[in-house]
Amino acid sequence: MHPPLQAQQIQQNQQTHYGEETHPAPLSPAMQQVLTNMAKTGRLPFQFLTPEEAKVLYAKGADILEVPSPQMAQETLYQVSALDGSRIAVKLFRPSRVQTVCAKRTKTKLSAALIYFHGGGFTIGSIETHQILCRVLAEGAQMPVLSVDYRLAPKHTFPCAHEDAFEAVRWVYQNAMDLLISDKHIFIAGDSAGGTLSLYCAQKAALEGYQVKGQVLFYPGCSPRQDLNSHKIYSKGYVLEQETIEYFYRLYLKQIEQREDWRFSALCSPHLSLMPETWFGLAQCDPLRDEGVLLHEKLTQLKRPSHLKIYHGVVHGFIKMGRFVDEARQAHKDACDFIREMI
Repeated sequence: MHPPLQAQQIQQNQQTHYGEETHPAPLSPAMQQVLTNMAKTGRLPFQFLTPEEAKVLYAKGADILEVPSPQMAQETLYQVSALDGSRIAVKLFRPSRVQTVCAKRTKTKLSAALIYFHGGGFTIGSIETHQILCRVLAEGAQMPVLSVDYRLAPKHTFPCAHEDAFEAVRWVYQNAMDLLISDKHIFIAGDSAGGTLSLYCAQKAALEGYQVKGQVLFYPGCSPRQDLNSHKIYSKGYVLEQETIEYFYRLYLKQIEQREDWRFSALCSPHLSLMPETWFGLAQCDPLRDEGVLLHEKLTQLKRPSHLKIYHGVVHGFIKMGRFVDEARQAHKDACDFIREMI
């Protein structure tokens, strides 16, 4: 195993590679207009709300900036057992066009599949808030997408969301044949906190002997500390604020020491050499940007295949703004192209 990237090394690396950026990059005109319109609504940042208020507010506005929703051939809700016996909802989105990857001796045609974890700081978000994005990915990648409704903070704290996420992954592998999925062609993906969960599940799957075909990460959280250059430059006024990050992390993590846990912070993991081929889609004007860049560099150092694209002039959460932001639609296409090229 390769040693994890310790917090001191992270700080040293960011000073070496990211110390020259001293001012925020300009937003694209469309992104600036979206932020201006958001400011006019007078919506309070999440950190000024109770968790329940934050959940309701996020759900209410989840689809406003999205692209029109593609139609699916099938949408099915399954119930998966969590470690404590609770039920976790997993929704399958099956597009009308599905690319077959293999057929067993029974001549059953199987496809690849994508397991998706929604973002929301482990506190907000759901299958419903990310259903349009999952449909877009299903249609673009021509494969079923399984969206996981892991349990949320503050009622369910670390490592509950992580354990729920992996139990859903385990269930997909164990039921792949019934789902008409090839267990050799399963991808894992997520945005923001969902990217954190994807990173954990990709490593945990490898440790347990499951084969993950590839991974798609939209601006994942993966560092134990928020002291990199992008954290400082984009700490306020770019949708995801430093205070918002702290608010969500305090709700999910009982002790600050848990931020160093490799399951939560992939940059601290001793298992990165087990990672599948990974694609990163990052926002330039995002406090989490440099976390993703550092992880991409770490994977490259470990000779793990990793691909990085930074979308200029956009903020955290931009992939759910495709109605107005061109970079969102481009990111959808780029992620789907990565997946289809790997099949």
